[in-house]
Parts: sequence; C-alpha cells; structure tokens
Amino acid sequence: MKKGTMTTEKVLAAWRTLNNAKYSKLDDADKVKVWKATRALRPIAEKFDEDLKDAAKKLKPSEDFDERLAKAQKYEVMIKQPDLDAEQLPMGAAEYAKFIDEFNAYNKLVDKAMKEYAEKKVEIEVEPLSEESFTKLMASNDWTMAQVVSLDDILVE
Repeated sequence: MKKGTMTTEKVLAAWRTLNNAKYSKLDDADKVKVWKATRALRPIAEKFDEDLKDAAKKLKPSEDFDERLAKAQKYEVMIKQPDLDAEQLPMGAAEYAKFIDEFNAYNKLVDKAMKEYAEKKVEIEVEPLSEESFTKLMASNDWTMAQVVSLDDILVE
C-alpha cells in the first residue's frame, strides 16, 4: 500500500480523472487497484462538493439571486440575436452590468471560503500501479498532461 498526504485540491483532480477513466488495456488485478483507488478518493471529493454547494447556497447575496441570474443568462442569449427588440430584454444594460459585478463578487467570496478546504492536507492510502500498468491506463484514456500528473503521485509506485 502507498500512503501519502496531499491537498484536497489534488485529490479532487485525481478523483475526477479516475472517475471517468477507462480501464480497457489493464489486466484484471490492475483494474481492481484503480477502482479501489477511485473509491478511496471519492469520500474526500464528495465532501468537498457538498461543502461547495453549501457555501454557494448560503453565501448568495440576496434571495432573488437565482432569478436575476436566470434573467442575466436570458439577456446574454437575446442580446446576440440580430433582430433584437430591446423592449423584450429581461433587463437593461446597466442592470445587467450591475448584476455581473455582483455575480463576480459572489464567485470570489465562494472561492475564498473554499480555498482553505481545497488546501487542506488529507491522508490517502492506495495500492499503486507499476509504471507499466500506469502506461496501460494512460493508453486506455485520452488524458491531458495535467490529468496524468494529477494521478502520478497517487497511483505510480
């Protein structure tokens, strides 16, 4: 078994990559190792996602935020139409600009609130793959280099 400490943020990146991974070129024993690694990372990833949803919900700047977000999204779609009738827009340009500023401030607040959790160190324990098996796992998937690097510390002996 391979034990290690890493940030929640790194665990999230690895979990997202592994959760969507294909195992087709691996032998059965290595498929089980990858599946178990995914299961070991899942509780950490799910807890972070729950906390993120909770922060996003509780840090909303107003009760009508979701309604105004929907209006802003509709505005963005409608404003691109060539035969635009300004009377049909769900909000004016000034109201839209004001909402976008509020939306950006809200996102920064949620990011700030979650930063501490993302940087939190967590212990993980997985059964590593040999370099040859990891190469087969990479061959089974069309990963970016960032995705490969996110797994290297966790899965490779």
